[in-house]
Amino acid sequence: MIRAVTLDFWQTLLADTPDNLARATSLRLDGVRAGLARGGHPVEPDVIAAAYEASGRRLGEIWREHRDLPHREQVAVFLDAIAPGLSGRLTADAFEEAVQAYITPVLRYPPVPSPGAVEVVHALARQGVVLCVVSNTGRTPGVILRQVLAGFGLLEHFRVTSFSDEVGLRKPRREIFELTLARAGVEPARAVHVGDTAAEDIVGARAAGMRAIHFVPDGHSASEAADLVLHDLGALPGALARLV
Repeated sequence: MIRAVTLDFWQTLLADTPDNLARATSLRLDGVRAGLARGGHPVEPDVIAAAYEASGRRLGEIWREHRDLPHREQVAVFLDAIAPGLSGRLTADAFEEAVQAYITPVLRYPPVPSPGAVEVVHALARQGVVLCVVSNTGRTPGVILRQVLAGFGLLEHFRVTSFSDEVGLRKPRREIFELTLARAGVEPARAVHVGDTAAEDIVGARAAGMRAIHFVPDGHSASEAADLVLHDLGALPGALARLV
């Protein structure tokens, strides 16, 4: 019997769009640039945009190794791409202003719950299923994503929320799943993970000894390694009954 369900955040529990991401990025760059100007470090828009791209390439190298950085280190990578050593020359207040400008745009341009996600979380919680989040992060860290979950009335239902920037590891590393289940007090054989990315969610969960459900809402190819495939998140409670 399944005792715990872990869910991916992005494009599983909550979904975003390219337009929304672009607006958040613009807000992020404008906010960091304005803060630097107030701190006596004016930067031209093209310089900060190029630094953002360069820091993205550096972060991508780290992410491809299935590792992650705490969000303040990520901000330092960005600032030092603007000018070498810039992060160390800022006052503590100026650096913190840059951090807040960097991590908070999603609160103004939030993703929306996937169809059925809110209802499914509430239903499983009522049934006594242990719920957890296991998710890789990008530019927005777990400390902010918890606020997003809380805004939709979801956070209170999750016993554990594991985000890669806090754990230091990214899916498909099995350790991020193992750590989550250890904190939840559930053995892997009695847990299932639900996510939309086969190479991260399905591979990682199976490596940790969990069952794995591939959430495919958009007609993309389903993972052959998944125990089940769902096209509608609302069907999750019924699907769990088939995992004996």
